[in-house]
Amino acid sequence: MASANAKLERLTDLILALLDAPAPVPLSRIATEVPGYPEGHEARRQAFERDKRLLREEGIIVDAIPIGGEEQFGYRIEPTTFFLPDLGLEADEQAALNLAVAAVHIGDDRGGDALRKLGMSELAEVQPVAALAVTSGLDRLFRAIASTAEVRFTYRGETRVVCPVRLRFAGGHWYLAGWSREREAGRNFRVDRIEGVVSIGVAGSGAVEGDPVISLELPEEPWGDGEAASTLTVSVDALYAWKVIGVVGEAAVVEQRDDGSIVIEVGVARDDAARSWLLSFLDHVEVLEPVDAREGLISWLDGIVQAPARSGEPPSLDALLQSTGTASAASSTGSQMQDRLRRLLAMLEWLASVGSAPTTQVAERFGMSVDEVIDELELAACCGRPPYSPDELMDIIVDREQVTARLPEMQGRRQLTASEGVVVAAAATTILSMPGADPDGPLSRALGKLRAALGERPAIQVDIPDPPLLLEIQAAAVQRRQLEVEYLASSTDEMTSRLIDPLRVAAIDGRWYADAFCHRAGERRTFRVDSFKSVTDVGPQPPGIELPDKEPEAFTPTADAEVAIVTVDSSAAWVADSIPVLARRAEPDGTVTVAVSVSARTWFERILLQAGPGAQVSAPPSMVGLAASAAGRVLRRYRPTV
Repeated sequence: MASANAKLERLTDLILALLDAPAPVPLSRIATEVPGYPEGHEARRQAFERDKRLLREEGIIVDAIPIGGEEQFGYRIEPTTFFLPDLGLEADEQAALNLAVAAVHIGDDRGGDALRKLGMSELAEVQPVAALAVTSGLDRLFRAIASTAEVRFTYRGETRVVCPVRLRFAGGHWYLAGWSREREAGRNFRVDRIEGVVSIGVAGSGAVEGDPVISLELPEEPWGDGEAASTLTVSVDALYAWKVIGVVGEAAVVEQRDDGSIVIEVGVARDDAARSWLLSFLDHVEVLEPVDAREGLISWLDGIVQAPARSGEPPSLDALLQSTGTASAASSTGSQMQDRLRRLLAMLEWLASVGSAPTTQVAERFGMSVDEVIDELELAACCGRPPYSPDELMDIIVDREQVTARLPEMQGRRQLTASEGVVVAAAATTILSMPGADPDGPLSRALGKLRAALGERPAIQVDIPDPPLLLEIQAAAVQRRQLEVEYLASSTDEMTSRLIDPLRVAAIDGRWYADAFCHRAGERRTFRVDSFKSVTDVGPQPPGIELPDKEPEAFTPTADAEVAIVTVDSSAAWVADSIPVLARRAEPDGTVTVAVSVSARTWFERILLQAGPGAQVSAPPSMVGLAASAAGRVLRRYRPTV
């Protein structure tokens, strides 16, 4: 803790020493005047570069400016890059941004930090309506787009240099669309599959000449806006016919059978993505034509049936959890320091504007205990500008009752970091993408002003689906109405009739979920909105049903869930990234072993069939043959006499 405090104090002193320095300060003077830098030129240089990188992640740019003399460069922090210009937000625009950030949960409280910098003293408390996943590297890509800088990263084992254009959230994942220097073509990359750290080039290096075609068609989509690579004729059972029609449209239906099943014709852009989509329906669909597509699916299923079992003793869940915890601990030190610095700067900026506040109010506002507030502000009171005489230290007095601060050096709204910009822009864009949003209202105007200040191109797109019965279920939740529903439980492949009391509806990671009291189950359950086939209003909800204290969750293991141990190779690596896992471990042979909580075997069968022979279940024994069994069941549709 002592070393962490020393580093935080050094970073704070460095900011104050370089902020609006009358002239660029050489490193030799920085090391002399800012306590905490090691002896020796090389060690000092490395420590300073690490500090610069950490500050840059927090949106604080330390400029290197040529100077005369032996050192050649001096350093300073320009106030114009440290402080945010006045955005000129109207009251309704501020309120709209406040509500958007409060209603869309994106990771930690960086959205709240951003709003405080924009001058909003009290954050809204509203029911959440959406939650988006946060992916490592997203803020760096956002910053690169804002500065038109090229990025370099490793993707599927290959170094890629990309001129980034847009970040898109779709189907629960973030994607980067940009111009690939290697391919000399537009490409899309799933951000969570980028390996290692994203390297950002200089501003302007990501400009692309002319008007290149950069499609937003995603690799996981079986069909796109462009010309289809092939056309499939598919038979769909009555159980799923209505749901498939909702995806491909009525025009794709070429035959409606008496038993409720249908035949569709659909153009697909990617055969592998189409195969994955088809297998998500297990044995409820059958490819009729063309022959090569039918035979290709059969061959895929045969490969699953014939795949040899993985040899060796499977690892225990405890062993995987230990590996996961060790890796997380190793990577968390830097982020913990960034979190402390971010929180301390936010406190100082707020105290500079209010002057004095009860210590309990400061603690509540910044999610800290009173002791933590006292510790951090006592440390800040020891920081200041060289020569650190009493009149150059931060003027902060703190005890358990009150905090008083006179901080003219911190007055002004500090620039948003790239991660804060992502959160605010994504939250606002999410609300604007929902049914009924006003594209010209105060939220849209506020987002436009924020983009102009951040230097952002139209960088973020959020795709939120619009299931057919969404508005009816939302209205029932708001008006506290009871619904009689037909619901397709994909975990059991069963169409059920239920009486439910919807309490909250939210978009979680790209899908809509309803939190409702289910009278059939006798308890609260989470339902996917796109799995409701019909809803009928049957009257007001009974009294006494309390609202949930948090938004619905996309995945919550039940008490009777089993834990499966699965090893995936490179062909099925997406499994480790795309489904909730309890733990993961990289193996020496390049495979990844994950522990998966399985509440419903039907759901797990879908995952294993989509993954193919590249996913091997090694425990528990009751699930080792699950993939082969499910593949055999689907094969019987194609070979009914075998």
